[in-house]
Amino acid sequence: MPILHKYKDREKYYVLTSISGSIVTFQLTDEGHQKLSKAGIKKEDRFKRALLFDLYRTGEAFTHGTGPGKIEDTNKLQLSLDFPDDPEPESIFPSCSVCSSIDDLHFVEVHDKEHFASIYCSECRKIRSATVNTSIPLPLLNRSLLYRVLTMNNIDKLDDSVKTYQEQLDTEFSSKWEEIAKTKQSRQDTLFESEDDQGKLL
Repeated sequence: MPILHKYKDREKYYVLTSISGSIVTFQLTDEGHQKLSKAGIKKEDRFKRALLFDLYRTGEAFTHGTGPGKIEDTNKLQLSLDFPDDPEPESIFPSCSVCSSIDDLHFVEVHDKEHFASIYCSECRKIRSATVNTSIPLPLLNRSLLYRVLTMNNIDKLDDSVKTYQEQLDTEFSSKWEEIAKTKQSRQDTLFESEDDQGKLL
């Protein structure tokens, strides 16, 4: 599970977690730390990987400049004891389709021998810059924007990294609508119960 840590020399926080056998540092924005605090998560607390993914999706947790294995003054032996099995799989986090890094990921439109969409890390974007057209930071890519870009740019082929991320966005979208439907139904049930009670009084 991810663990919340505080930098020794500043009032900033970061998260360490294990992904694909490597220890990964996620830096937190002030807003990201505030969200964890409101959820009751304090320094050195473990928390669910899904919460970290939510922060990552909104840009409040990021890996830019601290890729896998780059740890802030921490004992690796101790870290190996800090990550029990998490109920959410490591695959919840997207990764670069070329090198599997999760550092500074972008959705990219690639014009090479084929025209397709992929997810590249910062290093792979540099190496393949001649073939990269559209490039959007992944935390900014919501479901609506993804489908708009695919349609406007006539991108029909998606590699596995984009397909997986698209499925996550679709699942999140469906879950939100299901929650709205449940809330609406609950309000209707309450209204009907209220009308029944009023009828009994007449």
